[in-house]
This record gives sequence, C-alpha cells and structure tokens, in this order.
Amino acid sequence: ISPYYEIGWGDKGFYEAEEITTKITFQALFIPTESVLHVVAVSKDPRNYFSNSEIIRIPISKNAHRILNQTIYNSFQTNEKGEVIKTRRGIYGNSYFFAGNGFYYITNTCNTWTARILEKSGLPISSFLTLTARSVMSQSKEAIESYHCCIENFTK
Repeated sequence: ISPYYEIGWGDKGFYEAEEITTKITFQALFIPTESVLHVVAVSKDPRNYFSNSEIIRIPISKNAHRILNQTIYNSFQTNEKGEVIKTRRGIYGNSYFFAGNGFYYITNTCNTWTARILEKSGLPISSFLTLTARSVMSQSKEAIESYHCCIENFTK
C-alpha cells in the first residue's frame, strides 16, 4: 500500500519488451494488440519522485475521484475471483505489469486512455484523437481553468 501510484496503459508486446524493435513498434501501432497496465508504487509526493517531469494537479470532487478509480480498475483484466492478473515485474522500482482490457493501436494509445479516464471522471477533456502526451497535458491545463470541482462538498 502506497499513498501514490503511477499507472500506465499500453501495448503488451511493446511495454514488456526487453528490446524495442521496428517490428514490435509497427505491430503496436498498426495491429490492435493486447494491452497491459504498468503500476508503480510511489512512496513520496510525485512532484519529488518525478522531479524532472511536468506534473499537473487537478482538484476533483469525491464523486469524480470514485469514477476515476472505477474507470482505472475497469482497465484491468480480472480472473474468475475478481483479482487483477499480474503478468510480470515492471520496468523500474517496485512495479508490475498487469493484463489490461482493451486493445492498443494507433488511435487508441496510452494518451487516449489517459484522456478517456479524465473525461469519464467529468473533466472537460476529450479523448477523441488525443494521441500525444502534449495534447493530454494541454487539455489538462485548460481543464484547471474551466473545471469547477467539489460543488457537492460545499452544498448544504
């Protein structure tokens, strides 16, 4: 159990590869392929843990947080007992890969997945053709300015 987690969704063959080849890259982009989630336990504030990365904090309501968590959970494949399916150790730190739901391809990337999670949580972000990290980050910055969360926390 950790206070923070980094979760990434992507192509199983590409994400879990020991070596990235042209063939693996083309398969990931042009053939709908199995997905995995890479989950890293982060023990300290992500702004310190990922100090060389741009991080945007978007305050969300309790209901949006519940939806966000459920949508992420729905991205994991589960076994007959409802348990997520671990596939192997992750890339770095205390991380693991888990079998994912959905297929990865050129118009359904990790960035599309991230935008879809935020969109389903009620943020003014569109997952349609959101193919780059820059697009997700740009929309997230705009969302901070137009999204007014937590109204239910202030009503009487």
